[in-house]
Amino acid sequence: MEHAATLLHVLVFVYWLGGDLGAFAASFVVTDDRQPATVRLAAARLLGHVDMAPRSALVLALPTGLSLALARGWLELETWMLAATWGLAALWLLVLWRLHSQTTSQLRLLDYILRACLLVALLAGAWAAEPLFLKAKLGLLAMAVITGLAIRQIIAPLGPALARLAAGDPSTADPDISRALRRARPLVICIWGMLVAAAWLGISQPS
Repeated sequence: MEHAATLLHVLVFVYWLGGDLGAFAASFVVTDDRQPATVRLAAARLLGHVDMAPRSALVLALPTGLSLALARGWLELETWMLAATWGLAALWLLVLWRLHSQTTSQLRLLDYILRACLLVALLAGAWAAEPLFLKAKLGLLAMAVITGLAIRQIIAPLGPALARLAAGDPSTADPDISRALRRARPLVICIWGMLVAAAWLGISQPS
């Protein structure tokens, strides 16, 4: 159980950071107005597909982390609570992947509700959890969720701008594309720092 939980939690870190790096690299092609529109739009589609790895990793970070903490005796948790956490994560994954193929206002609202629930759970856990490194890891994940929500607000104009680019209107699309991705990149780098810090806490386990 402990080895399986450790592997799953490590894979969450690998796919989150690796997927973010891939999406980050693709974003520079999207903003390169020297490239043909077809190339930039293809890069935008690739960015969206690759970004599903870190989005899914965010969902799985808490249930895999709780499973690992329970297996190593860092945390006392009722079995039904762990099962409920995995069940909600599975539901959220279904919502995320459905949104990836078909965006609806109902699914988008459900996604925000689940993010809010995760944030509340993380903040409550960061307040009450022991030992200290586990408290810090939960706090870092909460900060990553908040930063992710900020990124979503910043890149909100990106979809309509890409539609204008596809329609052959780069003059009005380019400023919004460049502005959205340029403002989002520093926050993405902040998330990388949070992930590395959380990984260090898990390895070193400072008291």
